[in-house]
Amino acid sequence: MTQENSADLIRMSWAKAMASREMVAMMFYRKLFQLRPDLEPLFKNDIDEQGRKLVDTLSFIVDSLDDPDGLLSAASDLATRHVSYGVSADQYAPVGEALIMTLSELLGSDFTEAEKNAWLETYTTLSSHMISSAYGED
Repeated sequence: MTQENSADLIRMSWAKAMASREMVAMMFYRKLFQLRPDLEPLFKNDIDEQGRKLVDTLSFIVDSLDDPDGLLSAASDLATRHVSYGVSADQYAPVGEALIMTLSELLGSDFTEAEKNAWLETYTTLSSHMISSAYGED
């Protein structure tokens, strides 16, 4: 799969998800806290506001897929901020899992295997970069 094709698949699935913008955040945090209840205390602020930030960040990622250097730079900055919030490297995996679960549940059969794989590939690349930037790990 080409990078361009992958970006198109992500854009198409994200456009479908944005038809239920508020549901994305609500479902994501529900799934994340089911997977890792120990993460809930990290979210000290208004969860609705946090959900808006999550959706805005995901939208930024989708909009930046054609600018990998800019996207990786922004991801590094975000990773550094996450360290100050108490996020550890091992917490990136359940976030990715919750994201895929959310998109799968929200979109149902409209979330194709190709779209899922495109999201997984992109999340793995970004999270690996963020972990390396913030913690010096791969």
